[in-house]
Amino acid sequence: MTKIVADIIIANAERTPHDLAIVDQGRKYTFLQHANRVRRLAGALMQSGCRRRDRVSVLSRNCAEYLEIYGACELGGFIAAPVNYRLTAPEINYIVGNTTPSVLFYSVEFLSVVSEIRSAGTLYIQIERGDLPEWAVSYADFIEAGGVETLNTLPAPAAPVYIVHTSGTTGNPKGAVLSQSAQYGTARVISDAAEITRHDRFLLVQPLFHVGAKFLQLAHHLQGAAIYIQREFNPQVVWNTLQTERITTLQLVPTMIEMLLADEYAEVREPARVKTIFYSTAPIRETLLRKALSVFGPVFIQQYGSTEGSSISNLTKSQHQPDGTAAQQRRLLSAGQACDGVEIKIVKSDGAVAGAGEPGEIVVRHPDIMQEYWNDPAATGEAISAGWLNMGDIGYLDEDGYLFIVDRKKDMIISGGENIYPREVEIALEQHPAVGQCAVIGIPDERWGEAVCAFVVLSADCTVTELTEHCRTSIASYKKPKQIRFVEELPRLATGKVDKVSLRAPYWQGRQSRII
Repeated sequence: MTKIVADIIIANAERTPHDLAIVDQGRKYTFLQHANRVRRLAGALMQSGCRRRDRVSVLSRNCAEYLEIYGACELGGFIAAPVNYRLTAPEINYIVGNTTPSVLFYSVEFLSVVSEIRSAGTLYIQIERGDLPEWAVSYADFIEAGGVETLNTLPAPAAPVYIVHTSGTTGNPKGAVLSQSAQYGTARVISDAAEITRHDRFLLVQPLFHVGAKFLQLAHHLQGAAIYIQREFNPQVVWNTLQTERITTLQLVPTMIEMLLADEYAEVREPARVKTIFYSTAPIRETLLRKALSVFGPVFIQQYGSTEGSSISNLTKSQHQPDGTAAQQRRLLSAGQACDGVEIKIVKSDGAVAGAGEPGEIVVRHPDIMQEYWNDPAATGEAISAGWLNMGDIGYLDEDGYLFIVDRKKDMIISGGENIYPREVEIALEQHPAVGQCAVIGIPDERWGEAVCAFVVLSADCTVTELTEHCRTSIASYKKPKQIRFVEELPRLATGKVDKVSLRAPYWQGRQSRII
């Protein structure tokens, strides 16, 4: 029988009802308590008029209620459509307009945004107690009105359960539709790769509107492990929580790892209990990864995937060998090997499948990819062909099947007819000891069409000339930056990725095309 994510809630309530499920700022819920609250909320949504496939949105920081809302959608057959609270009101309005939710749950800190985008036909539910606008209802009162009776029929395996919008780095965000069975499969793949058990304690620090956080929550609850919720990332709080709550697993983006390893937190470091750290979303500098391994030990798992593609490949703990052979050390820069059940192929510009070491577009096939983009059949057709999903990345497979991500396809720079991958230039710059962080983009060039421009956050004194000469020793001359700009920090998206759209904008504003 095909499993669905709704089964996770039901199984935990029956198998380990009194085990700890969620801890949120002192509030603690067992699996039975969590399941009962989820059932009540699902019942209340039905009583309010929600039907299967109706969208239910959330605009909030991480909290126990967020997981209850997700759970109610999983059990009730509604579609959870989380909203990135870091977006502007017009951006939020676009996403909400795209999914047209029947209900929108919101945290009081986002009341002004909700007031601005509010529309008829949507029920607004305020998560916290306190003063309510006349057009909203209280979460506590709403959930109390629901019954705890068992739902008669669970959703079908192919039923959509989440619509998660992409970051929108090119054009408007697109809503990836994810199904019940596919998300169960993703949870299983992650759980097996990390050997998660019911004795684990997972620290949830990434925002729950991000699919990576949801994947990890499902993977841990699949095994009956407890989830410790952090409302937003704070390095000092993370270090303290690792010690006081005996956390065993957590998920971090590279910028979070860098902040945790800052010298100011050296005195509170005590990571001995941590057995697994998942890192994902953005490329990591080799020097940072080596430093992290020296502090935490061999506990890292790199995950490569996407909202649309779920988990694609892993670089496992045992494959992180900073003192291994030359080949093993080179693999620190890889995304590992394909997850169980995942097919990966590299397609060249002429449509042929690339050989080992040849770069091309990464396409994947497995049962857990998205179903479609919501209300966008044209974009769906561009992304999925004959069951193969185009990841939008350029990469290559080595002779042992390790996947190396060269760059995002849309980020590729074409200068004088030559393809230049920004990530390759970034890796070269990161080898210089004075470079803390960097980002490379293409900017207009009257002669070559595009030129390489690097934005660098320094960790020590250095000159542009020094960095340019350093690049000459590791990459071809035509790839080295024509401009290097020193900045205090790099703009980032909510996912932790560098916001290259905002870096490019001043250079390409008013042009019909990025290519002259």
